[in-house]
Amino acid sequence: MSIPVPRGEAEVTADIELGEYEESDPIELSEQAARMLTQDVNGGTDRDGDRINLRYTRDGKAILKATQYVGIVSLLDGPVIQVSPKAAGTNLLYLLQYAQDTTPTTFASETPFQRGPTFLDAFGALFEAELREVLNRGLQTDYRRVAGTEPHLRGQLNIQQQLQRHPPTPTKFECTYDELTHDTTANRAILYATSVLLGTVSDRSITQTLRQHQQLLRRRVELTPVTGAELDGIQLTRLSEHYEDILRLSRLVIENAFVSELTAGSSTSFALMVNMNTVFENAIERAVTTVSEQRGWTVKPQEKTQSLLTGGKHNVTLKPDVTIYEGHEQPLIVGDAKWKIDTPSNSDYYQLTSYMLGRDAPGILFYPDCDGDNATTAEVAGQFPLEIVELPTAAAVDDFDEFVDQFEAAVMIAIDSLLEY
Repeated sequence: MSIPVPRGEAEVTADIELGEYEESDPIELSEQAARMLTQDVNGGTDRDGDRINLRYTRDGKAILKATQYVGIVSLLDGPVIQVSPKAAGTNLLYLLQYAQDTTPTTFASETPFQRGPTFLDAFGALFEAELREVLNRGLQTDYRRVAGTEPHLRGQLNIQQQLQRHPPTPTKFECTYDELTHDTTANRAILYATSVLLGTVSDRSITQTLRQHQQLLRRRVELTPVTGAELDGIQLTRLSEHYEDILRLSRLVIENAFVSELTAGSSTSFALMVNMNTVFENAIERAVTTVSEQRGWTVKPQEKTQSLLTGGKHNVTLKPDVTIYEGHEQPLIVGDAKWKIDTPSNSDYYQLTSYMLGRDAPGILFYPDCDGDNATTAEVAGQFPLEIVELPTAAAVDDFDEFVDQFEAAVMIAIDSLLEY
């Protein structure tokens, strides 16, 4: 089912502001709002648990609890809820930029949210900078097959339609031809993502600039929903490779947004919630790959194996976030990323331990900055060291390059420390 296009005109003001894993005070919540939260916001299979947990007090009031998903939700007949990440400190935009592998030079200008804590405003600033770069370099064009009635013969004449619709001496012609157009799937995806963001970004300056970009795009591109499957079909060429970053960001919006255009006279309900664990995993994958390639090693992200027997009929499928190989057979290190602000749970240990035993290799559990509370070293089965590392996601830095240097240096130190154990 296609997602209706949002209006994206009103500025968003949060009624409830939560940090990750924080709970709201008890509130009144209508049946419609609760249904939207349960069925739409928390619905679907591409997620890791509910985006916002819902429970009720004895007197029937609702308590909302944030998870690792951050962003904004505007419930039908209900509050606007904003969830912001804690462990990124003031480096949220840098972490997003690094995780999404966007080109640093495309974000040269300062914005109010370059160092701000609000996820969607930080993301909106990054998206706007990438979109501005694309518009400055020129919109992609492509040929589209068109069938229509023309005053002059153009392309291929459609004989059957010509005979059915026109007299023997025609004044118009039924033609099929290729027309060069800006109305491509890539441009539609960018326009749709821009329109969704306009309904969620709260900073006025970012909103105004995004709306200017939207208006420019709408002169040449049809505003219509675009699905993830359609994004998969986009093929970039040498002339359109500058679209790579903005399409990556557009996918993040399109695949994580729920938008519902309601009846005339009522407001739009929407949600844009992004899994910070996925953002962190992407950042870990990029940093580990960068460090490993400097040593001549290879990294396989999300590598699946069935190496651990349960004692029953089936093996357990193992899929650590990163596996480092020095050669081609025996893994050197397995690693997993956990975007959490509390201490490691037993399940975190058990999961990484299973990866280590399944691959006969030491392991690293990567956490964001938790003030050093989680950093420790243990040993599994009396032979494999297990390192729990906090990365400097909230470190005080002056610019993106310094953030990257510190982040990758911390990953390198963790790997070296593990191998020297």
